[in-house]
Amino acid sequence: MVADGREGTLVPGVLPGRLSVGGGYDTVRRRGLPEWLIMATTGGRGRLRPAGGVWVDLGPRSIVAYRPGTPQDYGTAPGPGEWNLLWAHLVPRAEWLPLLEWPASAPGIGRLDLSPVIAERVAAALARGVAHHLAGLVQAQPLAMNAGEEALLWCASENPRIGTTDTALLAVVEHVGAHLDSPHSLASLAAVVGMSPSHLGRTIKRATGTSAMAAVERVRLDAARELLAHTDLTVTQVATRVGYPDPLYFSRRFRREVGMPPRAWRRRA
Repeated sequence: MVADGREGTLVPGVLPGRLSVGGGYDTVRRRGLPEWLIMATTGGRGRLRPAGGVWVDLGPRSIVAYRPGTPQDYGTAPGPGEWNLLWAHLVPRAEWLPLLEWPASAPGIGRLDLSPVIAERVAAALARGVAHHLAGLVQAQPLAMNAGEEALLWCASENPRIGTTDTALLAVVEHVGAHLDSPHSLASLAAVVGMSPSHLGRTIKRATGTSAMAAVERVRLDAARELLAHTDLTVTQVATRVGYPDPLYFSRRFRREVGMPPRAWRRRA
């Protein structure tokens, strides 16, 4: 990584890459590295061995972070097939450090085992970082840093030290946010996430303390507040855009949620 001119000081930056390696691959760095090393397994199996410890399996959807100065010993797990991974040498910005406080797999090594939905998003962000790096554009490093931050933010959504985000709830609110003016029901939302309506209802109730349709309404009314505050759309137009064809019903629901009618809220905002 790059020094900033002061002795031993590294500036924030990221060097991303991808690797597919077969049996016999092993890397040993007894003194570790001066920067963080992030490794996300996307296929096959790898393994790592903490200093003085035993081998730890790295299966698909696992992601590990070596702290600076932590001894490194990792490679392909024994057996047929390759180990496929996305990696990044990272000097994080100061505000990123809480995002790297993962549960410890061993001293100096954090680990998360991600759900399929979040693992896919982390891999997509890291892959964009690799693409930006290889493109060689003037903006390559800032774009790669943005991709690295996105990957860490998605990891944080499943970090038990921060508080996990239920992936079914995430899929529901994203779907509603992208289709605010469409009708939604518990059955239609369950079809989106591949659950039975009763299972989805219990999942959202457990995650939020409210029903699925209350979660839908929260997304719609949050969007309504944004439109009222930042556009000149009429209340009727706002209501239609966020999925309330009856503006009077929208005004009643808005007042119940916010404590005042839409026009009064707009004046205050």
